[in-house]
Amino acid sequence: MSDFNNESVAAIETTLNDVDRALERLRVGAYRTCQVCNIPIDDAELVANPLLANCPAHPELA
Repeated sequence: MSDFNNESVAAIETTLNDVDRALERLRVGAYRTCQVCNIPIDDAELVANPLLANCPAHPELA
């Protein structure tokens, strides 16, 4: 466990939180929809990054 630093742990926690949010969007039927403008997120974008919450117009809010 000594090989892990706080930055590594924080990165893992962030990823796990992103997965939890994506699973919740999937559960409620909002997975393929931008959380800001409610337009559909392109399938190719979701294949590249399945954790996307927003369309390309709102990347800073992801």
